[in-house]
Amino acid sequence: MMIIEVFVTLFLVWFIWYFITTYIERKKMPPGPFPYPFIGNIPQIFSADRVTPFSKLADKYGDIFTVTFPNGNAVILNTASLAREARLAPGRQEVLLGKSPESFYPFQEIMGHNMAGSDYSLAYLFERKVFVSAMHIFGAGIERASVRAGRAVDIAIKEIENKPGRSFLPKNLLESSIVVQLLEWLTSKKIALDDPIVQEIYEFNAIMTRGALPLTMYQLFPFLRYLPTQLSREIKRAQQIRENIFPLEYRAHRDSYIPGTVRDLTDSFISAYEKELAKEIEKDIGSKDSGIPGLMVNVVAVGSETSSTWLTWFFLYNVLYPNVQSKIHEELDAVVGRDRLPNWKDAENLPYLQATLCEVARASGMATLAGTNAIRDTTIAGYHIPKGTFVCLNLPKVHEDNREWPEPEKFKPERFLDEDGKFVGWNKLHGFMPFGIGRRECPGQTLAKIMLFSFASILLHRYKIELPEGAEIPTTKVSTPQLATKPNDFLVVAEPRELGLLQDRH
Repeated sequence: MMIIEVFVTLFLVWFIWYFITTYIERKKMPPGPFPYPFIGNIPQIFSADRVTPFSKLADKYGDIFTVTFPNGNAVILNTASLAREARLAPGRQEVLLGKSPESFYPFQEIMGHNMAGSDYSLAYLFERKVFVSAMHIFGAGIERASVRAGRAVDIAIKEIENKPGRSFLPKNLLESSIVVQLLEWLTSKKIALDDPIVQEIYEFNAIMTRGALPLTMYQLFPFLRYLPTQLSREIKRAQQIRENIFPLEYRAHRDSYIPGTVRDLTDSFISAYEKELAKEIEKDIGSKDSGIPGLMVNVVAVGSETSSTWLTWFFLYNVLYPNVQSKIHEELDAVVGRDRLPNWKDAENLPYLQATLCEVARASGMATLAGTNAIRDTTIAGYHIPKGTFVCLNLPKVHEDNREWPEPEKFKPERFLDEDGKFVGWNKLHGFMPFGIGRRECPGQTLAKIMLFSFASILLHRYKIELPEGAEIPTTKVSTPQLATKPNDFLVVAEPRELGLLQDRH
């Protein structure tokens, strides 16, 4: 009995201590559900909504709220104004730059040393400079970059033409085609869609996407990381794929690199690394032999996942809103004509097409959560945000905020056109931030926009995208939580707009 009484007393003391310390900690932070011991707010998060739990919690707790995970607190920002205050306000631009390994398990294990998942450090800042500089070197001459992106579309077209009835799953075809193009940009190698390396990258991306699902479980029970679970086996497989491709390609480029000659994006990374290294006086900036393969992983894995997801949604909205597709066809015919294919020079004269790409990103909710850790204490909306707090932009909620977007449930590309029908641009609207904002926004967005425009313009110039006869109308509702939200699988048919008119331009 004595042992039980001691145990109960100790438990009550601990429980009172937990309640008081948690109350004091959360008192100055944004509101939110009070966390349970050990498991935090996991029950409230899981019961809110399977796919968009934070948007549901925002309906109850407001534009800014706090939730607790087993590894720490997270502050969720649900409006564009709060996101801009947190990421862009003077004196705060350097605060939300951290990415602690605990907040991003298992992505660092899967991706390895890479800029996108790196915590704030001198090495991270240096690698970002290298990445931006390399993109400038490689993309010097936007027209050249546009031609390179157009080759990926050619690959997709050839595959479509070989499909029975020209029917295909957009997600599979788009991701594979973009992987082929990104690998060519990186290595100068022209490979086929059925090349084993494409299938391996596809497998790598799938593992990365699935890694988001058990994140909370591994926070609750960290020891699971060391057990032979399905996830641990998949992490090892992803690591194997990564090590079999990128370090080998990098070393081949390093050994054959000629200063001043840029064959591809890997050469651009080597050139930019050496130029930036010559300016540095700091020693703790990492190694070229680990840094550049990590940048290569970023290009292929992150680039293919986001671009293919965006274009898959683009196809879906075009079949669901045939009037939108008709307007794009009319615009393409008026600007481009029927005797050539669109190119990047046409972009400024195709405002409705660009507006549709933007509205797809807004309406689909494809960009989910963009989060970083505070590297020191700060404030947002007058609330105290302690060092280490995970501060997350809830982009689906930002993109459906009716204070920024009247009738947000409606699909209206016109939101991105001014009174004269001109495209307002990707970064002009206060509430639109598909690439994130601030110092950790996507550094490869220029080439991403070229890829998106090339696929969308050329494929719709050539085809009318429809559902197969008798097919069930697909839904925009997503059934499973994902890293980058993709629609449920759906089949489309690409009907040539004028048979035989457009031939392969090679």
